[in-house]
Amino acid sequence: MPSLSQSDIEELLTIFSRFSHHEESTGSVPAYEAVAAARLKAFDDADEPISLLLPAFPWKNPNAEKVLGADPDFGEELALARLNHLCEELGTIYPHGAELTLVADGPVYNDLLCIPDADYFDYGIKLRQLAEDKGFSHMVFARLVDVLGLGEGDVLSEEEHLALAETCRQEMEKRFLGPDLSVQGEVRAHPDTALTYQKYVRSAREDLRWGPDVEQSIISDPDKYATETERVAERMTQRLIAYEKALEARENQDLHPVDPAERWVRTDTVALDSPGHGAGGVCTKLAKDLADPAKYEVIEQGGKPYYVREKHPDFEWPEYVKIHHRYGGKIIVKNISRVPDDERDLPDNLKLKLANLALRPEGVEVKGFKV
Repeated sequence: MPSLSQSDIEELLTIFSRFSHHEESTGSVPAYEAVAAARLKAFDDADEPISLLLPAFPWKNPNAEKVLGADPDFGEELALARLNHLCEELGTIYPHGAELTLVADGPVYNDLLCIPDADYFDYGIKLRQLAEDKGFSHMVFARLVDVLGLGEGDVLSEEEHLALAETCRQEMEKRFLGPDLSVQGEVRAHPDTALTYQKYVRSAREDLRWGPDVEQSIISDPDKYATETERVAERMTQRLIAYEKALEARENQDLHPVDPAERWVRTDTVALDSPGHGAGGVCTKLAKDLADPAKYEVIEQGGKPYYVREKHPDFEWPEYVKIHHRYGGKIIVKNISRVPDDERDLPDNLKLKLANLALRPEGVEVKGFKV
C-alpha cells in the first residue's frame, strides 16, 4: 500500500542530492528530479524497495604513480561505505528500504587498456569480500554476463567467466551498436559525450603504458602512443554507448544518472591528513605525491598497503596499540596486547595523545583499555 507523501519524496530527493557528486546547477536538474520522483512513486505503488543500479569498480588502475597496489584498499572501503550509507539514509524515510546493485564493468573496457581479464576478475572477487567483511548489507553485485543474460554471474566459475569475457564484449556491441554509429559524430552532437571522450583520452594517455599487455613498441614511440591513446579513447566511448543501452534494456532497474566518465572508481591513493592540518580529514591523491617518507607513512592491512597517513606525533603509539580509521572519520584506538582489558591502563603521555585525537570531529573509540 503506497505510503510516500510529497514531503517524503522531497526528503528522498534531498538525500540523493546530499550524496551526489556536486556540480554547478543546470537546466537539466529539474527534469532529473521529476524523473526520480516518478520512479520513487512507482516503487512505492509496487510496495518494493528502491532499486538503484551503479556501473562501477571495473579494476584497480595499474598506474603505480596513482595507486598503492592492485588490491582494493581504503579507497574502495570508503566508497562502498558511502553507497551503503546512502541506502541506509533512504531507508529512514522509505519503509521498504533501498538496495543498490553494483555492476562490475571490468570486461567492458579492460582489453582496450591491455589489462588481462584475470586481473579484473580477481579484483571483483576481492571487492565482494571487502563488502561482506565490512557488513555492507544494502548492496548486491552483478556482472556483465548478468546484464546481457548470458549466464548467472554468481554461479559461473572463474574459468567460465574468463572464457565468456570476449563473447560478452562482442554480444554487447552486436546488440546495442548500430552499424552506422560514428563516435566523432556523437562527440560533435552531444556535449556530455564529448566530455566523456576527452576524459577517456586523458586517462588513456596517463594509464595505457601501465597495462601489462601493451606492446613495448607502442610505449617507446611517442607518435604511436598518442595515436593509440586516441584510438583507445574512441573505442571506449563506443563501448560506453553500447553499455549504457545494455543497462537501459535491463528491466525493473532504476538508473540513477551519473557522469559516465566518473563510473570508473576513483583509485587514487587515500591519504589521511594529520590533526594539525585542517580537521585531519581524508582526501585522495596520487601515490607519487605521497612518497616522501619524512612526511607520510604507508599503513598496511593484512600485510598489504591500505592507505597513506601524514606523520604526526599523535599517531605514534607503542606496538601493542593499533590505530584504525572508519568511514565518517572516527578513529579506533585498540589494545592488541594479551593483557586483560581491565588491567591495561593508558600512561599519561598516551592519554594526552588520545585527548588530542578525541578533538577530531568524529571523536575516538577506545577498545581494550581502562579510560
